[in-house]
Amino acid sequence: TLFRSNRFIDYTHHPKVHGGEMIATWTYGLMAPQSPERFKRETWWGYSQGAPGVYQGDTYFYSVDWDASDRVSEIDTSKCPVFLLTGEYDFSCTPQDTERTARSIPDAEFTLMTEIGHFPMSENPVRFKEYLMPTLKKIEKYT
Repeated sequence: TLFRSNRFIDYTHHPKVHGGEMIATWTYGLMAPQSPERFKRETWWGYSQGAPGVYQGDTYFYSVDWDASDRVSEIDTSKCPVFLLTGEYDFSCTPQDTERTARSIPDAEFTLMTEIGHFPMSENPVRFKEYLMPTLKKIEKYT
């Protein structure tokens, strides 16, 4: 894939590329078209402020350095419940990826968040709250 080959990662920290704008625009594309423009632009702005190499390191870590897919099935959900929420417009961690992960964890719960992308809490906080609050109520039962 693009991430595994490091082409994308190398491209984010190249002298001929304005990394801040490139990363911010990349992340803008991960947001749902229904999300309020104001919040999408604020999220864009936040990502445009990253120092050189920060996003590169972040994506390298979760794409290359660390993969727990071979161990998630060992999570004891009676001690640590697992609730996975993914936006329908998230192509970085797709709903299919999240659903596959949820199936590999006994009793994990997967929720597809409609009209949301990769950054639910910043791109559309009102819509995200509709999914977050019921999930927090479920977690509350474990305390």
